[in-house]
Amino acid sequence: MKKMIFSLLTFLSAFMAIAQDYVPTVNWPYLLPDFCEGELRITDNVVSRSRFNIHLGQGILHMVDENGIIVEISVDNALSARIGDDEYANIGGKMLRVLAKSDNGYVVEEKLADYSAVVRDDGAYGGSLSNAAKGFSYDDNYGNYAYLITNVYDDLYYQKEYGEELPVVERVYLIINGEEILASEKDVSRLEGIDKKAFTAFLKEKKINWKNPGDLLKVIEFITD
Repeated sequence: MKKMIFSLLTFLSAFMAIAQDYVPTVNWPYLLPDFCEGELRITDNVVSRSRFNIHLGQGILHMVDENGIIVEISVDNALSARIGDDEYANIGGKMLRVLAKSDNGYVVEEKLADYSAVVRDDGAYGGSLSNAAKGFSYDDNYGNYAYLITNVYDDLYYQKEYGEELPVVERVYLIINGEEILASEKDVSRLEGIDKKAFTAFLKEKKINWKNPGDLLKVIEFITD
């Protein structure tokens, strides 16, 4: 029994190390190193289960269907999702990871690919989705975000480590009544109706750490009070 527990802990430690070392590539432009089991909530009463991942182009939810084909979930059909242990909310058409939430709002993390850092002269990372992944329905304005090598999961996974590293820009937002507010002292202090003197006193009294989701919920409470 002890040997089994030790083996399990070793496996979990190795998996966590791989996840921490994960770097997206232009061939695998995804938030997670693999598609994971999860639930998609279409409405309050409708839940769909599959394997999901987040495309880093525009934060769009993708899934692997029963035929091993990667398909896009329309933003109109994605209220929220749970992938593994993480919750994601549809904020303005992007699936953003929920770091903390209360009755007054959400603290969410956005991760989007910086394609401008890897643009090549030919402008391509493979075939466009209009040709290579007909199950997708990206808007034409997405440009280079709509490029994948293939929509066949097995083939794409095989190619994931052969592409250039894809830089990712991370931001944290406060979501209040659907509005995105960058989680920074500067941006919050500029909000209409904020008493800057009271806000400064609040930050000092509560010792707000802008990297702590729990503290950011306190900031949301201050804004909505």
